[in-house]
Amino acid sequence: MNADNSDIFGQLKRLFLIVMCLCGLMACIKGTILFRDKAVSQPDDKSKSQVVGLSQPGVTRGVTLRPVREPEVLPVCDLFSPLNRDQGLLKTVSIDLGSQGLTSWTELEDPVQRSLEYALNRPQDELALKRPGMSLTWGQVVQSLGDFLDLLPVLDRYPEMLANRFVWYGLNKKPLMTGYYTPEIKASLTRQPGYEFPIYGVPKDLRYGNVRGRKQFYRIEKGRVLPYYERGDMDVRHVLAGRGLEIAWAKDPIDVFYMQVEGAGRLRLPDGTRRNVLYGAKNGYGFRSLGRILYTKGLLPKDKLSKKHVRQYFLKHPERMFELMAENRSYVFFRLDDAPPEGTIGKPLTPMVSLATDRKFLPLGSLLAFEAEIPKTENGRPVGKRKVAGIGLAQDTGTAIRGPRLDYYIGEGNEVEPVANNIMTEATVYLLISKEALING
Repeated sequence: MNADNSDIFGQLKRLFLIVMCLCGLMACIKGTILFRDKAVSQPDDKSKSQVVGLSQPGVTRGVTLRPVREPEVLPVCDLFSPLNRDQGLLKTVSIDLGSQGLTSWTELEDPVQRSLEYALNRPQDELALKRPGMSLTWGQVVQSLGDFLDLLPVLDRYPEMLANRFVWYGLNKKPLMTGYYTPEIKASLTRQPGYEFPIYGVPKDLRYGNVRGRKQFYRIEKGRVLPYYERGDMDVRHVLAGRGLEIAWAKDPIDVFYMQVEGAGRLRLPDGTRRNVLYGAKNGYGFRSLGRILYTKGLLPKDKLSKKHVRQYFLKHPERMFELMAENRSYVFFRLDDAPPEGTIGKPLTPMVSLATDRKFLPLGSLLAFEAEIPKTENGRPVGKRKVAGIGLAQDTGTAIRGPRLDYYIGEGNEVEPVANNIMTEATVYLLISKEALING
């Protein structure tokens, strides 16, 4: 089947689902039962006391779901607007898990469980989101994630259950979506010819805490509290050299710079083996794009600010490399680890599901639905766009992710770079909150 026929088949399949779900909705309105199945049957009077949640690993076992309760009032705020049930139903059946590389709703169990573990460790009565007219506690985030886990075993057959049990809150302003990934770079665990550029672990004198009324990274020198060293201090003045902080040595300093941008990396060692380096800490300065730095100095045109064009410039002007990189004062320190890349929640990221967000706009760990166009690739090169319409989880943050912004985690390895580095689009985003969470909150 060619790509065009596959797209047509997918559209027909989604249209069929929409028609069936609308039929089901009409049947419910008339008081009839269209679907009868043990997994989703409502409990009779004798079994009501046995209704339990399954917010733990192994949700693919049989479940009994609670009867649906409707919130009396749906909170509305400046940032979010709730969809009505019919709108939520249409959005639910438009979800295409295949666009995320998933074949079943149950494949979301592990990443959702990670978000749930994070949210459970927060004070349940504290606010995870506070906006004029609407607030959300960590307890409500936990309830929503748990209710979603309960639904996973039945959503492959009955996706409309997501609209029955959740309220879709649409972001009033479409956020800008970019992409990120875990790059692979050439490096050695020991310094040797060809591997001369240090990858630093976390310095012992790097501290974090309240300084003059706000939290920041700092160091203490001769009894004085000072901002921590900038990139130029590390890369140009070499203030960390000789402290034994080097966890590896890279072949290319540009690789180290962009690995810091991504927040994690994979080292390909001279013997062909690989080691992961994960985020350890940062020095606390704001991030500046290297392409933007070159543009503001008149060294690159506005339409050529990508990593590819930056590399080409430094191949011609290697003597200016460290000077210009130092204009971005932000610096990231790493740790060697065999674990997969982690997000801010301290749990592994899931490719094509995890999103980096601003926690002031979308609570960390929260359940999202989104639609966006991302690059379509062939033979490692972008050849157009394709639509992703799926389920996301707010599991990471980023220095440059502020306000209505999303960073979409694409995966590990340089083969996904053409997708990750070429995402620059508006996304449609929904915060999914269970009706039980709104009632109990």
